Amino acid sequence: MIYLSQVLAEYRASGLSGRSPYFDLTYRKADGSFGSKTSVCRRAGLNPGGKKDLASIVHENRQAGKLHLVDSSGHQFELHIPLLEKFNGKTIDHRF
Repeated sequence: MIYLSQVLAEYRASGLSGRSPYFDLTYRKADGSFGSKTSVCRRAGLNPGGKKDLASIVHENRQAGKLHLVDSSGHQFELHIPLLEKFNGKTIDHRF
């Protein structure tokens, strides 16, 4: 078992300081079925930080609560954090 806070810390640190950029995820889909992706990596932001105007703040708020990822075939996708079930084979405890 792994806590959600640990999953998010590993997500943010993936690819840094000699850490592998790849990980495996299992998640629930909107229809209630389960899906999984292997060897996905974090998708870095396309725009570097800059002046925060109202439009950029609204955009960031809409993207909150999602992991931005790329699979092994280059397909970009997003997963809502509450729908995550497993990280690298470990069940995620969403309480912490």
